[in-house]
Amino acid sequence: MFDREGSVMAGNTACEAEVIELTCEDGRALFDKVAEREMSMSGAEFLERWDSGEWAGMNLDDVPGLVEVWAALPFAR
Repeated sequence: MFDREGSVMAGNTACEAEVIELTCEDGRALFDKVAEREMSMSGAEFLERWDSGEWAGMNLDDVPGLVEVWAALPFAR
């Protein structure tokens, strides 16, 4: 999962978890940070390219950063 800064969090071996509820605006801002960090583009640009089918049929692991941004899509929509 991601922390508030959009960084991937390592697993917690103590089996403790903190639930942080994000507003829709905070979720979109988090998604934008992940897209910028992982693929050097805004969240809006990523969504436009994703929706146009640019990466359709591709293995997500073949494009650097794509799987990380793909995993954050629920924060944007």
